[in-house]
This record gives sequence, structure tokens and C-alpha cells, in this order.
Amino acid sequence: MTIKSEIHTLDKVIVHEPNIGIEHISPEIADELLYDDIVFLPRMIDEHYQFTQTLKQLIGKENVYEFTDLLQDILNQPNTKIELLDFLFEKEDFGLGKYELLKQLPNDILAQVLISGIHPETKDTILAPLPNLVFTRDIGCVINDHILICKAAKKARLRENFLTKFLVHHHPLFEPFKGKIIDFVTDENLEPDSDISIEGGDVMLVNPRHILIGESERTTLDAIFKLKSILFENDVVDYVTIVEIPNERYCMHLDTIFTLVSEDTCVGFSPLMFEKNDKVDIITYSKNNERAILHPTLKDLIKELYPTMNFIACGNGISPFAQREQWTDGCNFVTAKSGVAYSYERNIRTLQAFRNRDYNLISAKHLLNEELSLNDLDKTIITISSAELSRARGGPHCMTFPISRK
Repeated sequence: MTIKSEIHTLDKVIVHEPNIGIEHISPEIADELLYDDIVFLPRMIDEHYQFTQTLKQLIGKENVYEFTDLLQDILNQPNTKIELLDFLFEKEDFGLGKYELLKQLPNDILAQVLISGIHPETKDTILAPLPNLVFTRDIGCVINDHILICKAAKKARLRENFLTKFLVHHHPLFEPFKGKIIDFVTDENLEPDSDISIEGGDVMLVNPRHILIGESERTTLDAIFKLKSILFENDVVDYVTIVEIPNERYCMHLDTIFTLVSEDTCVGFSPLMFEKNDKVDIITYSKNNERAILHPTLKDLIKELYPTMNFIACGNGISPFAQREQWTDGCNFVTAKSGVAYSYERNIRTLQAFRNRDYNLISAKHLLNEELSLNDLDKTIITISSAELSRARGGPHCMTFPISRK
């Protein structure tokens, strides 16, 4: 399994349906759990279901993996189950009583509790919930034939990384990456309890030998330089471009302000990505220790890689719609194949900009009713309902952890 760019045809992907833990977010703890609002879970589930059902239709249901199912698979391995619980007990220190309770739970129940924090039958709260796991992009990413296990910046997301570590090391799905795992959770080369962090939304392979990494609110420069060294030493890429973006909530990851749709189309928040400004610095390092190159804008760099690239501005570049739609993930597209991508239906001015470039728009509901295949689609944006999903602060790119593209 490999991923050679963001725009190759999606082959296998990990997703996670919003779960009952999200219902336990109250205003008092919303900020701690990285939520800006109190979402309506049933509608959020329906919107996510639209998304995952169309993914299954386009790439095959056997290629769309639910995180909870993968976790249950490794819990069915007795030694792995105990090793995982021991690891969580050491890292989270949730008490011996809860540790013993977790050991006694049936594996299907345990998998749900480790994610939602809530016993699905008794409704008892056992652990803190992981409401952000719906955004599986941030837990890891595949870079050519290597896989990166990320380490979150915020305590609320660290258990996601711990669970991902065990999936990657123990689930047969990840066997092709054996010996090619970059583990930022427990890498022996990292300082104990290091505060460096890196999240998948900041890592973007723009072509097989060139990777963009955002230095952001969630990804530290030390982590980027560590990853750069690993990638160069193992000949994974030739170029690493660091994109330093504002340490602000509205652009928490690189993929919240820029994504690729095809070899000739990308979308971005123009004030930061396509126009020269004093808020963003972009520098490229090469494996061969050539002189580091500064780029005036990300647009200038992308034009060097893809000379025919068309740059579509979020909100059609019109203020205040550009700012409003960037906040609701108007730049956060995920490509199913080159020229076919997902977006939220609410970002109407961004979508109009795509229509102006001769893209077709089709709703996920319509796609399901028509039973269209990926081969039937060309220059198409698939729109999904997003009244609640967008309030959780992530878009279609955030909701996918691709592990194979072809």
C-alpha cells in the first residue's frame, strides 16, 4: 500500500462515525475537548453517513474501514489487549479500578468505551471521550510507502494516537508498512515526554517526491525537522517544504486553508495562500542539501510543480464570504480521484467558483440514488450536508485517513 500524492485515486481509507461521547460534551468542557459549539449528534451522524456511504459506493465498501472495527480486531488478540490497556494505564493514569473494569469488558464493548468513554448499554461514563476522532486525518498519514503515527498537540486527542499506534503495529491491515513505521508516539529517538507534536492535517504529499508540512497551532517546528530527517535518511522524498501559518484557531492545520483537487485545480484561502503577506513563510529543503529556497506564496511554489494549476479562492475570493466559508471548511476538500472531490454543500460561493471553472456539482444524496460509480464522474464536486459536521471544526479532508491510493 502506498500514497504517492493527495490526488491519486483513493483506494483504502479509515473513517470514524460520530459516537455517543459527543453527546456528553457540555459547555463547561467544550473548550477542553476542542469543540466550539454543542452539536446535534443525530444529524451529525446522518451527515457523516451520507459521506461514508458514497465513499463505499465509489471505492467499494470493503475498502472503507471504521476505526472502531479495526480496534476491536486487535482487542481480540489477548496479548495485544493487555499490552494496550497497560500502555493506556501508564499514559493516562485513570486508576486501578477503571483498569480492572476495562479488562473485564467484552471486546466489542471495550472498543466503544475506549473511544466514546461511555458504556453503550449502561450509559455510565468510564473515560474521557474522544469526540475529535471523527477527524481521522490527524491521527496518521501515509507518505509513499511509509506510515506516520502522529502525536497530538492537545491532551484531549492523545488517546487517539495511542490507539492508532497499536493498530499500526498489530493489525494485519498495516502489515505492508512493517519496518517503515515512523512512530512519533514512542519513537526511541524522541525525548521522553517530549512536547513536540505533529498532526496529519498539516502533512500533504503534493507529488511523490515533494511534501508540504504546516508549522501550525498543532504541529511544532521541532517535529517537522525530526520528520524531515527521517524522510531524507530513508529516501522517502526529495523535498520538504515547511509552510509556517498563523498560530490561530481559524487555520489550525494546513488543510484548513489549502487542498489539492487535481493536477490543475486547487482551492485555498487566498489572503494566506495565494497572495503575498507577512503572516505566512514558505521554505523548501532538499535531500541533497541544496540551498534552501524561500517562496513568496504557496501559489508560486505550486505553479513550479504544476505549471497549469488553476487556483480557486475560498468564498470566490470575496470578503466576508471568503472568511466565513474558510471557517466552515471551504478549503478542506478530499479527492476521490483527480478532478473528483468532496466538499461541504454550505460553502456556496466556493462551489460557485468551481462551477465557473466547468466543474459539475452533485449532492451525496443524489449520487446514492443514481448509483453512479467513480468511473462515471469527471470534474465533479460531491457535496455533503454539513450543518452539524462543520460546527465540529473539520471538513471532508479532515474526516479521512487514506492509507492507499492508486
